[in-house]
Order: sequence, then structure tokens, then C-alpha cells
Amino acid sequence: MIRVFRFATLSAVIAGIAWIAWGQGPASSKIRKPQMSDTVKANIYADNWFVLYIKFIPHNVVSVDILPSYPMTIAVMAKDNADPKTGMEYANTNIGDAGFILKFGDGTVTNAKWKAKKFSWGPIDRDTKKPRVENIPIPENWHAVDFDDSAWDRAKEYTEEQVGPKQPFFEHDFQGAKFIWTDDIELDNTVIFRHVVRSPPDGKTRSDFSNLNNVVPDSPPKKPKR
Repeated sequence: MIRVFRFATLSAVIAGIAWIAWGQGPASSKIRKPQMSDTVKANIYADNWFVLYIKFIPHNVVSVDILPSYPMTIAVMAKDNADPKTGMEYANTNIGDAGFILKFGDGTVTNAKWKAKKFSWGPIDRDTKKPRVENIPIPENWHAVDFDDSAWDRAKEYTEEQVGPKQPFFEHDFQGAKFIWTDDIELDNTVIFRHVVRSPPDGKTRSDFSNLNNVVPDSPPKKPKR
């Protein structure tokens, strides 16, 4: 349990196309854009902890309940919906843009203090006639608390107008948070963000449950299995 409290993993795909386990429905010559009415709720419970990697529908907002413990390391992999071979979107007809924003109830927000590094980018030189991408390997432990991101650059902040969020964004509280990405919001397609929250930004004192696994519970212990 210690690891799940001290380290929050959010694996997201910016402008992604579907859930990681998508339905294999009948093919259609005309694909409409997904609406909020097409989404489903996801309630998950685990004893004692889990890590979930999931893509989410384009321009949706994901809200979860977290139990913070400080210092808290946040690691996010974000992607633009780009073709992995060309770096372009919409059937290779456009160079897309991206953006990421986050706000926690303790006052944690995205801003230029976060670290950011690109791992896939293109089309190189904005060449849409012969588009190609460049990639560098993603470290296996990019989400680890002790991962060394000291050489990474700071994230760059972008305005709401530059990112152009869709309707679900405006129905949620992102006050104080900034849209962030790397230096190139159009060409950088796979980005990892990291940030360490040393103490509650709102100044409130919160119980530390990170050592909960070493405490005898108040309720009677479970009967041993026979």
C-alpha cells in the first residue's frame, strides 16, 4: 500500500480514440465523433491496490478519488492522436495539437514547475508530403518514485485558446491549473510529465496512511482459511 499512496500513476492519451479494450463492431464507411452519451462509468475497487493503464475517449474528463501521502510523485504519459509512422492526424491530413491539464482537490495543479520530455515527435520539419517521425525509447521505470528526471526540461504552459478544450472541460474545476506540454504542442506526440508534491499545496493537515499496512486493524482479524 505504501507505493500506491506515495506514487500516483495516471496513464492518459490526449485526443485518444477509444478505451484500451475497444469493441470490435461492424465497419462503417462514415465514423461520427464520439459524444459524452457514448461513454460509460467505471467504478473500480481493489484490495489492496492496483495500477490501471487505460486510454480514454477524446476530450473527456476523468475524475477519480485519491488518498494522497506526501511527498507524492505524479507521473503521466500523454499522447496526441497521431499516426505512429507519420505523426499526423485525421487519416494523415493534418498536423494536430495537444495539451494536458490536471487539478487535485489538495490544490495540486499542472504548471511550468512540472518536468516534461518528448519521446515521439513528427512529422519532422513539418514535412507533410513525406512525413516521418522520430522516437527514443521510453524508460521502463519512468513512473518510479526514484526515477532521475533531473535532466528533463520544465513543461511549457499554454493558454486555453491555444489548446481549444471541448465542452466536458468547462463542466469541471480546473481553476488555477495550466495546460502544459513540451516546447512544441503540435509536433511532440508522446510526452511524459513528472512532478513531486512535497506537501499539501492548500496547507491542510492530512493523515498519513502510507504505513497502514503495518498497523493492526480495529476490526477483528479474518478467520484463517481451512
